[in-house]
Amino acid sequence: MGYLALGVVVALSAMGCGPEYPNCDNDDDCREAEFCVNGHCQQCRGDDDCPAGQSCDDGRCDPIPGYCQSMSDCGEGETCENNRCTRARTATPTPDPIDQSPPPCQLQTVRFAFDSEELSGSSRDQIEQNARCIRERNIRAVHLAGHCDPRGTEEYNLALGDRRARSVQRYLQSLGVESRVTVSSMGEEMARGIDESGWDQDRRVVFVER
Repeated sequence: MGYLALGVVVALSAMGCGPEYPNCDNDDDCREAEFCVNGHCQQCRGDDDCPAGQSCDDGRCDPIPGYCQSMSDCGEGETCENNRCTRARTATPTPDPIDQSPPPCQLQTVRFAFDSEELSGSSRDQIEQNARCIRERNIRAVHLAGHCDPRGTEEYNLALGDRRARSVQRYLQSLGVESRVTVSSMGEEMARGIDESGWDQDRRVVFVER
């Protein structure tokens, strides 16, 4: 047998002795870009052996769900962060600061007993609160309107309403209120009560800012 024929026989014999694919002894027994791991040819040993966007799973490079390298790789309403497509976060609007300051004071109505212009203790307390409010808000002028319940003649109620307004005016002035204070009487014109509970609301002096 010639040397050439002998060489072919030897080469064929050597090839026949190696492991049958995909079994392997080393990387040389595997295809290009494959690795011999535990006697078996596979695509990868770990994630570093796989292309970008793929991971090594049981020796095979599989695509990573949601992988991205830029915003164009993600869908509408998504953003690419740390190579993952995630829902875009919308900025939460900052709520307006809550005004913790107390509301400005208001001038309150002063009540009277039946057929009387005398100031009771509660009436004086209310007038004192109104005086503080006038100073606090620097109210320059106040008008006092005296009212009565519907009982009695029109002339009498007009005079009674005037006396009630002037009682409040005098007490305000005694408290040192420097704002201009004017008075008038509505008598029974604005009365709405039909019994004692309603008439109690009619007997009053109303503070009006000017």
